[in-house]
Order: sequence, then structure tokens, then C-alpha cells
Amino acid sequence: MFKRMAQAQYFCGLDLGTHTMKACIICAKDEENLDLMGVFETKAMGFKEASISDIAELADCIRRTMQGVMEKTGIRVHAVQLGISGSFLTARRSQAVIPLIDSGTKVVSAFDLRKANHQAELLGANLDEDIIHAFAQWYRVDDVNTSINPAGLVGRKIESSLLLLTANSLRIRNLTKAVHQAGFEVGSVVFGGYAAADVAVDKAEKMQGVALVDIGANITSVIFFKHGLIGDVQFIPWGGNTITRTIAERLSLTVDMAEEIKKTQGQAGRTVPSDVSGEVLVRREKGYMPIRREAVCEAVNWEIENFLTHLEAVVKGSNLYHQLNRGIVMVGGGSLLTGAIERIEERVNRPVRMGGSTPGLNNAPVYATAIGLGRMHYVKKKQGSLSIRTPLDLKDKIVNSVRELCQEYF
Repeated sequence: MFKRMAQAQYFCGLDLGTHTMKACIICAKDEENLDLMGVFETKAMGFKEASISDIAELADCIRRTMQGVMEKTGIRVHAVQLGISGSFLTARRSQAVIPLIDSGTKVVSAFDLRKANHQAELLGANLDEDIIHAFAQWYRVDDVNTSINPAGLVGRKIESSLLLLTANSLRIRNLTKAVHQAGFEVGSVVFGGYAAADVAVDKAEKMQGVALVDIGANITSVIFFKHGLIGDVQFIPWGGNTITRTIAERLSLTVDMAEEIKKTQGQAGRTVPSDVSGEVLVRREKGYMPIRREAVCEAVNWEIENFLTHLEAVVKGSNLYHQLNRGIVMVGGGSLLTGAIERIEERVNRPVRMGGSTPGLNNAPVYATAIGLGRMHYVKKKQGSLSIRTPLDLKDKIVNSVRELCQEYF
């Protein structure tokens, strides 16, 4: 019995969106056998325009979300991998050059790479920021040899280039505090789009070149992959809520009514009047009022065109555009809008497909981030357990450390 319990481990991902909150629990036996046990979604409370307006309300919302997924699966968890959207993040590049030795040359070691990366992080982040992710772009030895992994090369100096995703330190502390108040520990804080890519994009696509487009409620994240690495991250200040607000303003509806009409009547594809003829009955205080379907589609297409203009500028303006051999993968709630994929494919001139395919789960792209966070929680714990050294491993570690010190000073 104990052996069976040890074989099956459960991990939780919490996608902390400013509009909706999603949680998932996965069962992991190994990296290739991850079973989705269940997902749960609820409306986010305690946020106002990507800022915490009421930490007690946010903590209560997190508690209800976690209780929902635990009751649904019958599994209790005590820690979560916390995912945040691009609304909280800033992307910037940073470079640093460090000498390898005062005179002569030396072999580049892993210690040198960590030292160069650390210097780039110090130069790239402000004092009031936390670095959520630091993605290595390239290293250059003596201004000559550029490599993704220059360990083993000989030189006098090394230059490191990083893509940093940073967030305000106090905002991150308040988010983790809300999770703690809800009664759960935080494994780590992760960019939600990065987590979604972990399950929506496979390794072959990341090697050959692909872009993940994650349409959130208030912001769209575009992540470019090439040679298995993240080459660029861009944020577009547009999301599914933008369409909802436009429908509400144009048709004089409440936000909740506009959201329901968007889901049932909204179409992102090109339409002609005959395709969207007829009316929709909307409940008012004094009865029902008819609204033309054509007016709904006009409002949706107005915002879709704005989004396509921004997305085209980001995708085609990237120096990785011509290397997107596998096109674009879509996730997020906005990707489910009828006709969105076809419109994007036409505008950016690259193949587009839906991501986050999970057997037995409807609307999987909506939960791609939460599922990816659960998987990352497992991978992180696995890596942590592998870092526990046996006496023999400790001996090897000491030998390697002495070797690096000798290279450093001799």
C-alpha cells in the first residue's frame, strides 16, 4: 500500500488571472505519465485593473477555488505553483561582460556562466523588482565565439545576454501573502504563458520555431521559441474583456450580459449581413429587448481588427518571424472565439492551430496555463529530489569545485 502511495503524487497549479481564477490537480508517476485529475474555475475577486483592491477578498477567492478543485477530485493539496499573467510583468533584455582571468586565458566553466548571468540580472532589474524568469539568449567569448553553451571554450572574457521577466516586488509579496492567507504554500511564481507553452507546444515545435499566443482577459502574451529556447516575449494590451466592454458600450448592456452575448453570438470571422440576420432577446428590468445580431458582430469585428493590427505588428516585427517554421499556437479564452484562428492565419501569413489538447477536457486551451503550472510543480519537485547528493556524488561535487577553482586562479 505504501509503495502505491509513493508512486502516485499530486501537484496543483493555480492560474491567478485578474478576471477568472483556475486551478488544476495532476497525478504524476513520471514525466511522461501525467494524468489530469480535475480543473475548477471561478470569477476572480479582489482585483481591480491588475492591482489587488482587497487582499482578504482575494484570499477568500483563492480558498474557494482551491476547495472547489479539491472537492471535485477528492484530493487534498497543501502547496501550489502560482501563475501570473503578463499584466504583472515587464520584459527587457540585459547584457553583461565579465573577465575570466586577469592575464592569459582559461577554460569557461559553469561557474563563469552563472557569474555572467548574475551580473546581467543585477544590471537589468530595478531595486523594487523581482526577477521571475531569466532566459539565456546567447554567450560571447572574447567578442568572437557566440554560443548557447560556451562551457569548455578558452578565452579571457565572456559576455552574457538575458531576456528578463520582472515584476514589482511588493505586488508579488502581496499575491503570495493572499495565497498564504488562503491556507496554502507557494512553490514558486511563474509566468502563466510560459507554463501554458509547457503543455501546448511540443519540443519539436520549439526547436523548429513557433510562437505561442495566449489571449487573456486583459492582455495577450506572445512568446517566440527557436532552437528550444525562448527568444522573445511581447505583451499586447488587449484581451477578451476588451470585446466585452465594447459590446456593453455600443449596445447599452451590463458587462455580464455583454459577456454572455459574446460567448453565444460573437464571431471573429468575416461575415456578411445575410449570415448574421435576426435578433437576440436580452432581458431588461422591464421585460425583454431585441438586439440585432449584426450589431453584435460589428462590435466584435471592430475589436478583432484592432487586435489583429497589434498582433501583426508584434509577430511580423520580430526578428524571429521568418523562423516560425511551425507557425502559431493559440491558447486562452479569447482563442475560442469562432473564426479567430482563420483571421489570424490570414493576417500573419503563418499556420495557426489551437493548443492545449487534453483528452476528456472541453475547452482545454482555457486551462492550458493551470495544467502547465501543475506539470511544472512536479518537475521542480523532481529536480529538487535529484539534487539530494549521496556521499559519492558529494565527492564528485568537491572534485569539480576544486577543478573550477584551479581554472579560476591558474
